[in-house]
Amino acid sequence: MRILSSIGYGFMALVLAGGWAFMYWQSSAVDLAAVEASRNALAELRAIDAGWNQRLVNARLHAGAAQSGSSRYRAVYGQLEVKALRLGDARIGSELVQLKRAFDDKADQVLRYAAARAEARGATEAADADRAALLGTLADAIFDQAWLAPTGPRLDTLARTIDRSFDDALVQAELYRIGLLYYSGFLLAVLAFLAWNLDQRRRQIDRINAQLREANETLEARVKDRTRELSDALAKLKESEAMLIQSEKMASLGQMVAGIAHEVNTPLAYVKASLEAVRRSVPQAGRLAAETERLLALLSADGADEAALAAQFAQVRALVEELGGKTAARAPLQDLERLVQDGLFGIGQISEVIANLKNFSRLDRSNVGDYDLHEGIESSIRIGYAQLQKRVLRREFGNIPHISCSPSQINQVILNLLSNAAQATRDGDGTITVRTGMRDAAHVAVEVADNGHGIPADVLPKIFDPFFTTKAVGKGTGLGLSICHKIVENHGGRLEVESKPGAGMRFTVVLPVKPPVAPAA
Repeated sequence: MRILSSIGYGFMALVLAGGWAFMYWQSSAVDLAAVEASRNALAELRAIDAGWNQRLVNARLHAGAAQSGSSRYRAVYGQLEVKALRLGDARIGSELVQLKRAFDDKADQVLRYAAARAEARGATEAADADRAALLGTLADAIFDQAWLAPTGPRLDTLARTIDRSFDDALVQAELYRIGLLYYSGFLLAVLAFLAWNLDQRRRQIDRINAQLREANETLEARVKDRTRELSDALAKLKESEAMLIQSEKMASLGQMVAGIAHEVNTPLAYVKASLEAVRRSVPQAGRLAAETERLLALLSADGADEAALAAQFAQVRALVEELGGKTAARAPLQDLERLVQDGLFGIGQISEVIANLKNFSRLDRSNVGDYDLHEGIESSIRIGYAQLQKRVLRREFGNIPHISCSPSQINQVILNLLSNAAQATRDGDGTITVRTGMRDAAHVAVEVADNGHGIPADVLPKIFDPFFTTKAVGKGTGLGLSICHKIVENHGGRLEVESKPGAGMRFTVVLPVKPPVAPAA
């Protein structure tokens, strides 16, 4: 409830601050630079329009060419369009379109007038009076159209529109400034109320704390008496609990040690054999090196005795043949590399077993991550090899994704189920089946089934109760399945069991691919 209240206050503060920022932004949203630039561009366009009129008059009076200067007009109009549209008034956009159309028409008419005047001059020079008169009439008509083009009124209309938009923006900004003033006063009032409310709450908390201190002083004596009575019982309970947990740990440790001893002894045997073979070859190699040094010394000496040199050469050659030969007593020199590689491979196997033991029994049980269940099953099988080696173990692995879980806890569950299956079957004809698959789209299932004696139907509901066991006295604490059931529940899953007396049992661990919450330690 406190979290929801904090979220509500935070959201309210965010809304109030956002409203103040919006009003402040609107109160200063008048773009004075855009207005000034638009007015300057309009003045330039007026000058261009006046220049076009002057050129038309000069061309009519003096028979000169009237240039339109459309390139300069388009550049100035582009600047006007960019600046004026920044004012954000839709009316300005419409007026810009009309202004451009008027200027384009006038620029075209100026060019047409220049062309008509040129043709009329050509007809006059060619003494074609009729054609010259016709072209003169056409040129006068074009002159009238260009002179009366609505560029000036369009410029005036756009200027008035920009001024009105600017005035409207100033009025709106002033309204927002007034609103911002009142809004700021409202926020100050809210802050003052919150400060007063916090002070009242602080005073209330101080009063409650004073009452709690007074009540605590009277309760301390009674709590001490009750604590003294419960201390002995709690100490005995903790001692019993520690002994039970230690017993369960020692049982699991015994299973691990037996499996690890077998896994380590096999590679250790051929590591030892490889090193023994290498050790037998080392003295011969040392002797060969010493005799070779003597031979090199004789070869480098001046005036060496030929007989001594030949004898030393024969000695070195005999050692080489002896060390390189394939005899039963010594490993040949060319096999040393293979022996060393075999030894390194065995050491790697031992390292892998130790790493597997470390991963299986690590203490960081709250560490959660993506985990391959098949890898965990294989690890548990290797750890429990001592109990499983005389049973037929079938693996029926399906296609399942990695799941998010605490690997060491899930390993503990699988090892416990495998150990129970091994204890429920007989040596030689016991069969244990480990099967994996998808229960549904969001859950995976791991089944551990055996062909043992099973459990009667009246006993089956009790197997997950703490301290309940069907084993003989001294062979079980009754905590294994209870701990497994708790671990699976903490992962958001469930542990199912089916049993047929005389036909075996089947435990099914159903786990979510992504648990709703992190598994408890």
